[in-house]
Amino acid sequence: MRLINVNTFKLEEFLDYRAPPYAILSHTWGNDSEELNFRDVEDGNIDKPGIGSVKFRGTCRQAARDNLGYAWIDTCCIDKTNLVELSEAINSMFRWYHRSTICYAFLSDVPTTEDPRKAESKFQRSRWFQRGWTLQELLAPKTMRFYCTILITSRRTGAQFSMTQEWHLLGTKGSMSTTIASVTGIPREYLLGIARLHTASIAQRMSWAAHRDTKRKEDLAYCLLGIFDITMPMIYGEGGDQAFFRLQEQIMKVTRDDSILAWGLGSNESSAANTGKAIAGRVMAKSPADFANSGHIICRDQSLNYMSSVDISGGSIRAYLPLLITSTGQTVGLLNCGPEKNAQQVVGIPLIELATTPKPIRIKHDSQENVSLDSSGLYFHYEDSDFTDINLKIIDVLPKSCWDEERALITSMPGTKDGTLGQILIRLRQNEAESKDFVMVLEYKEENTDILAECLVLICSRNTVFEELATNLPSMMQKLYGKMQAKNGLLSLRVTLERVARQPIFLIQPESVFDEVFTTFDATLELEGKMLANECLQLLDENEEIQREENELEDKLKHHDKILKEVKEEQDVISAKIKELEERQKELAEAEKANIEKRAEMISKQVEMEEKLQGLSDQWEHKQRLWNALHHVVDFNFGWKGRTALEWAAAYGLIDVVKKRLEEGADVNAPDKDGCTPLLAASLRGNLEMAKLLIEEGAVLEAADNEGVTPILAASASGCFELVELLLAEGADIESKSKDNITPLIAASGRGHPNVARLLLERGADINFKAIEDITALLIASVEGYIDVVQLLLDKGAEIDAKNNRGETALLAVSRRMKKDVIQLLVNRGADVELRDENGVTMLMGASGAGLTDIVRQLLDMGKGNLYAQDEKGRTALDWATENGHQDIVQLLRDAEKARS
Repeated sequence: MRLINVNTFKLEEFLDYRAPPYAILSHTWGNDSEELNFRDVEDGNIDKPGIGSVKFRGTCRQAARDNLGYAWIDTCCIDKTNLVELSEAINSMFRWYHRSTICYAFLSDVPTTEDPRKAESKFQRSRWFQRGWTLQELLAPKTMRFYCTILITSRRTGAQFSMTQEWHLLGTKGSMSTTIASVTGIPREYLLGIARLHTASIAQRMSWAAHRDTKRKEDLAYCLLGIFDITMPMIYGEGGDQAFFRLQEQIMKVTRDDSILAWGLGSNESSAANTGKAIAGRVMAKSPADFANSGHIICRDQSLNYMSSVDISGGSIRAYLPLLITSTGQTVGLLNCGPEKNAQQVVGIPLIELATTPKPIRIKHDSQENVSLDSSGLYFHYEDSDFTDINLKIIDVLPKSCWDEERALITSMPGTKDGTLGQILIRLRQNEAESKDFVMVLEYKEENTDILAECLVLICSRNTVFEELATNLPSMMQKLYGKMQAKNGLLSLRVTLERVARQPIFLIQPESVFDEVFTTFDATLELEGKMLANECLQLLDENEEIQREENELEDKLKHHDKILKEVKEEQDVISAKIKELEERQKELAEAEKANIEKRAEMISKQVEMEEKLQGLSDQWEHKQRLWNALHHVVDFNFGWKGRTALEWAAAYGLIDVVKKRLEEGADVNAPDKDGCTPLLAASLRGNLEMAKLLIEEGAVLEAADNEGVTPILAASASGCFELVELLLAEGADIESKSKDNITPLIAASGRGHPNVARLLLERGADINFKAIEDITALLIASVEGYIDVVQLLLDKGAEIDAKNNRGETALLAVSRRMKKDVIQLLVNRGADVELRDENGVTMLMGASGAGLTDIVRQLLDMGKGNLYAQDEKGRTALDWATENGHQDIVQLLRDAEKARS
C-alpha cells in the first residue's frame, strides 16, 4: 500500500503488513477536476484549486498534530488507471481502514454553527451518510473524528486580507454515537466496535446500506465486501444487479445465515401476517434497498434442522428448510431468522415443491458463532454533550487504563471474574472556579450470565488528590451506598445507567435534578474528618501521658515535703541540745539544703508541665471547634479536663478506637466529671453500633449522669429507634427519669420522634406522666409543633386537657406559638377551647391580647371561642385586643359578634 509522508507530501510504498502507523481519510468525492489524484501527488501538484487541496493538507496537518508520520487518502494513494491495483485496493479497503490509528471523516457540506444532535441538521443530512463507500469507513476504524471546514481570515502585507479554510472538529464517533446510530440505523455496539460485525445478521448488515448509493452501480456491491469479510474480482460494466448477485453468491459460500433471503419485508415489524410483496421468479434481492425493512431481523439459534448449506445452482436456491402448509394450501419455507423483539415469529418464503437430495452439514461459521464481544469486559458509554449540557466535563478516570476518551468508552478492568466487585471512579468538573468536583463510582459485578451495575455519586474539593480519594474509598462505602445523586452548591446531579439490550453495555446518563431533598456525600469532609480524628486521638494520648507524669511528680513532691517536715521537726528537737549535737546539726542542715534544692527542681518541672498542659488544652479547643464545624455539631461538646479517649471515641462513633481501648483495659463504665459514661455518650448521639459494642462489653444500662440522664433517656431524645429498641430489649427502665422527671416518652415527644414514641407506648410507657412544671408528653409535643407525635399521643389516649403548673392545656399553650395545624387537630379531637389559665384567661382572650391575628381568625372560622367570656378582671377578648392596640383583631371580633347575633 502507498502512504503519504505528512512532512514531505510524497508517496511512499510499504508491504501491507509492514506499514507504519497512519491516519486515514473518509470523505465524499467532489468534482473530479478538484480532487487530487495519484498523478497530481506524484507530480507535486497538491495546491490546485478546489476542495481536494483542503482535504489533502488538512489530513496531513491533523496527522502531524496527532504525532503520526503518514496518512492515506483513496483519491491519491490508488492508481485507478491500473485495474489490477484498483481491484486489490477495493478488496483490501476494509482492512486498511480497520488497521488505521485514526480515521478523519471530512464532511464538506456541514457548517460549524449548528448543533449536530438537532433533527434535520445538515450533519444528519450530510452526503457522507448517503454514500456506499462511507459505510465500511464508518464501521471499520475503532477511532474516528468528524471534521468540517471553517474560513480563517489572515492579514497579509499592507491592508490586504486572505481567506483560508481550516478543519474544525465536530466530535468523535464515540461522543456522537447516539446521533450517528439514529441517522444510520446501526446499533451503537457495532458503531463503537464493541460487538463484532459478523454477529449481526446478513439482513441487518444489508439494511445499513439500503439507503446508500454510489456513482457506479457496481460499486454498491463492491463497497460491501469488507462488511461481509469476502473478496471477489471487480468487473466494471457487469451492472449493479449482476454485481450484487455475485456478492450474495459469495456470501452464501461462507455462511449458513438464512436472513440473506429475508428481503422485501413490509414496514410493520409487529404484524405476524405482514409478509411483504411476493415476487414471482426471483428469490435473490436486486440491491441492498430490498433489505430496507430488515434491520430488525436476526438469526435464531442453530438446530439440526438448519445445519445444511444454502446453494445457488442453475438459477435456483437449494436449501433444507422446515416447511409449513398454510390453510390455503400454500407451502412456506421457514427461515432460521426472525424479528429481534419477537422470538415466536420467523420469516417465511413461499415455495414450489421440488425433489431435493441431501446435502452434508456445514461447520458452524460467521454469525452462527456465539461469541459477540472483543473481550469479556463490560462497557460504559457516555455522550460528551450530555455532560456539556449541564456544564460538566470528565477530567479524570481511575484506573486511567479504563478510559478510551476517543470512543467515549469506559471499560471494566481485565480479569474481573464471576462475583468479583469492580470499581471505576470518574471525576467531573464545572467551569466555575468555586465549585466542588463530582465523582461517579461505577460498581459492577458479573454473576453467572447476569451483569449488575450501579453508579454512585459524591463530591470532593478540587484540591483533593484523586488517587488518595480512591485509596480511602473502601472505608467510605458504607456511608456512600444508595447515594445516586449529589449537589455541589451550583448543580444537583443524578446519574443513571441504562443497559443496552443483549449486550454488556451501559449508557451513562447524567441529569440535573430540581426540588428534591437528599443527602450529599462529601469525600473531602470525610477525609478531613478522618485526619482530624487521628490528630485529636494523638492529643488525647499526649494528654494522658503528661497527666501520668504530672501525677508521678506530685507524688515525689509530697514525698520530699514529708522528708523536709521530718527534718525540721528533728531539727527543732536537736536545737535544744545544740551544744551536744553540733555535728548532727551540720548534717541536718546539709540535708535540708539538698532537699530544698530538690524540691525547687520538682516545682520547676511542675511549672513546665502546667505550661505544656495549657498548650495542649488550647490545641484541644481548636481541634474540637474544627470537629464541630466539620460535623455540624451544635449541641454536644467535650471540655478538656476530666475526659478520656474512650469517652470521646464512643461519643463520635470511632468503633475501632473503642475496641482498641477496651482491649487495652479501659473501664467500659468509667464516668467523667459530669457522671457521663461511654454508653451514655454514644446514646446521646444515637450511635447504635457503638452502643451494641459497649453493652456487649458490660456497660451498665441504668448508669446516669449528674442530671439523672440515663442511656435510654438520651437515646429516646436522639430519635434512634433501633437503639431504644435495643436498650429496652436489654432491660432498660422504660420509666427512667432525670432530675427534672423527664421520661423517655416525654423526651422523644419533645424532640419530634413519632416512631420512638410509638415504640415506648407499645411497651407500656405512662402516656400522662407529668415532668417538671407538670409538663406532659402531649403538651410538649404540641408546643414544639410536632403534629405527627400529637396525633399519635391522642390516638393512644393522652389526656387532651391536662394542665401544667400555670394552668395551661396543650391547646392554650400552643396557641401562643401559632402552631395552626396543631390547634386544628386539638380542636377537632375535642380540646376545650374555653378552659382558662391561672388568671382566668381563655385561648381567645390570650390570642387577641397577643396580636395573634391568624389564631383568632382560625378560632372564629371554626365557630369556637366565647366572645363574651370574661377574665378575673372582667375583660373580654374584645377588651384585650382594644387595650393592646390590635385593630385588625378588633374588627374580626366585631364582625363575629354581628355574624353570631
